[in-house]
Amino acid sequence: MPVSSRTVDFIAYSNNGEALLLVEVKGQRPTSESWAARFRQNLMAQGSLPHAPFFLIATPERMYFWRQNDSDGKEELPQFTIDAASELKPYFEKFKQTPEKATGSALEMILFTWLVDLSRSGKARAKEDSSIKWLSDSGLLDALSRARIEVSTVE
Repeated sequence: MPVSSRTVDFIAYSNNGEALLLVEVKGQRPTSESWAARFRQNLMAQGSLPHAPFFLIATPERMYFWRQNDSDGKEELPQFTIDAASELKPYFEKFKQTPEKATGSALEMILFTWLVDLSRSGKARAKEDSSIKWLSDSGLLDALSRARIEVSTVE
């Protein structure tokens, strides 16, 4: 599977400028945990990604999440997989998209908006919504609550 020279779509940074979360958005359908593991390994093998404790691959149908202790580049299945169509439903509606049709910049905007909302109110939402408990348990919501999320630049 070809991987461009660009790194990832979004990076969330801590207040001191360290990368916290790397996010790659793909319009590909269908996907699987093994596809996501291979795709992540290929991205990491390029050697251009900063180390970050969290990694997310988002597609219109699924989101694949890793808590990374180190970036040794080995292929490993995601620790969490969630139904993106369900989690992102309000965002698909807001941007007049559907999971079946969302691609490219529309899908990236949906994910970016979701991430910004998580950074602002995710901790409060996790107390009421068990579907995102994994985000809280992983430590990601704590990290995002102090993060700035940026669109990654093309190298």
